[in-house]
Amino acid sequence: MAAALERALGSVTAGEAAPPVPVLVLGPAGSGRTALLLRAALAGGGDGPRALFLAPSALPRLPGGDGGGGGGNDPRALQRLELRYPPSPGALGRELGAVAARPRPPGLLLLDGLERYLGGAPGAPARLAALLLEAARSPGPPRPPAQVLASLCLPPPGPHVLPALRRYFPAECRLRPDPGAPLRIRARLTLPGAPPRRWRLRFGPHGQLRVAPADGDSEGDEDTDPDGDEDGDGDEGWG
Repeated sequence: MAAALERALGSVTAGEAAPPVPVLVLGPAGSGRTALLLRAALAGGGDGPRALFLAPSALPRLPGGDGGGGGGNDPRALQRLELRYPPSPGALGRELGAVAARPRPPGLLLLDGLERYLGGAPGAPARLAALLLEAARSPGPPRPPAQVLASLCLPPPGPHVLPALRRYFPAECRLRPDPGAPLRIRARLTLPGAPPRRWRLRFGPHGQLRVAPADGDSEGDEDTDPDGDEDGDGDEGWG
C-alpha cells in the first residue's frame, strides 16, 4: 500500500490518504531498494504502525539519521520495527502463516529481496504474492489490512515474474541509479488512476537517505528500461 512509501518520501500531508494498494519496489542492484523499505518502515517516528520487515539475510546495519523525516533518528520508530530473516521459501511461508496468529499483527508488512524466494517454478511469483496479501489480512475484529511493500531486483529472474506479480501489486515504485552520479537515485511511484510521482534520492556516506521531490521532471516518459518495461522517469539529477 502506498501510504507508508509516500510518507517515507515526504509527499503525504495531513488529511491525505493514498489508495490502499500493495506496492512493488523495483530497481537494479545498488539502487537503494532495502534502504527505501526501511525508511518506509520507520517513517512517522513513534507514531507509525508496527512494522514487520522480512528479508532472506540479515541487514549489515540499520539506517542512520536521515535528516529528512524518515524516522531514522527516533528510537521509538525502531521499537515498533521487527526484523525477521527467513532463509528459504518454506521458512518465509511459515513466517507469513504465523502473522495472523500474532496478538498484535503488524500494520506494515515489508518483504525485501522477493526474487530470492521465487525459485524456478512458473507459479512461484503468484503463490508468494498471494501469501503476502493473505498475511496482510487480519482475522478477528474488523481492521484495515496491513500495508504491503515488496522489493524485486531487476532484471527479474524470468520473463513471467513481473506480469505475475503485477496482478497482485497494482502500484510500482521504480528506482534507477542516476548515470554518472554515484549514490544518487531517481524514483518514480505509479498508482492506479493517478499521474506518476517522482523524487530524487541521495545516499550519504553512512547510509543516510535524502529525498527531494522531482514532480516537474516529466521529460522522457517513454524511456524503456533494459528489462523491457517502460519507466518514464525523466529526472535530470540533483541541481
